[in-house]
Amino acid sequence: MNQPPQNSTTQAALPVSHRRPAWRLPAGVAPGTWEYTRQDSIASGYQDFLAQTPLIGLDTRLTLQELPPPADDRQTRVIDLGCGDGRTLRSLWDVGYDVLGVDLSEPMLGRVIAGEHGEAFHGRLIRANLVELGCLADASVDHAVCLFSTIGMIRGRNFRQEFICHVARLVRPGGTFILHVHNRNSAWRDRPSSRAWIQSAWASLRKKDREMGDRVYAYRGLADMFLHTYSLGELRQDLQRSGWRIDKIIPLAPNSDAELSRPSWLPGLRAGGFLAIAKRP
Repeated sequence: MNQPPQNSTTQAALPVSHRRPAWRLPAGVAPGTWEYTRQDSIASGYQDFLAQTPLIGLDTRLTLQELPPPADDRQTRVIDLGCGDGRTLRSLWDVGYDVLGVDLSEPMLGRVIAGEHGEAFHGRLIRANLVELGCLADASVDHAVCLFSTIGMIRGRNFRQEFICHVARLVRPGGTFILHVHNRNSAWRDRPSSRAWIQSAWASLRKKDREMGDRVYAYRGLADMFLHTYSLGELRQDLQRSGWRIDKIIPLAPNSDAELSRPSWLPGLRAGGFLAIAKRP
């Protein structure tokens, strides 16, 4: 789970620690993302970090609002892809869903077990790369969520589409997929962030391994965190190409603390992010 810095000038360049060579990294995982998944300090400080994030609370509320209600006796299973420390898992469990959490970070999964309902989540957590979900059976869950721009931490559009195709394989026909992304065009709200937009565009022209919307920046002690930010058109295309039918896309306010006011007026430029509600035909 990740979000871009609000002001790129406040992020100091930090030294790059020893890490795996690129050829040993899992598919779609950038060097900074791999370090993110390995750091105990990232997981242990996560709740304090979330407390300063306006999106938290809104995305859970909208998720519970948009998912079909659970059947009795926990017969409705929701998979949380990039579950982090379990904040959404706990909310889903509290209202009666069965849950399955997937994350690449072992320290984060440890926080799930150590937290509220931890004992109930034994056997309901999987450490896996989101691009490599072949361990999970077809049509094994009723619904899926991927929140807090977790998909943006996957490097490479081909790998992000592979992930979305995996989700379509896992979700039973008629199921719902709720996906959050950050809006790359929201960078035009202020001058420092607009420079990041221009740098991303320039890097996508000069480097084969960079795409428009990619950002690399210092983040919570990591020197080069990776995040892909979406345009509204790219979000629609990637979902539709992967077999999903889009029910609606909810534009979020610039700081992602509420739904965007007047959402039909230039949402691709004004929104801070998007919450897509898609159905499995």
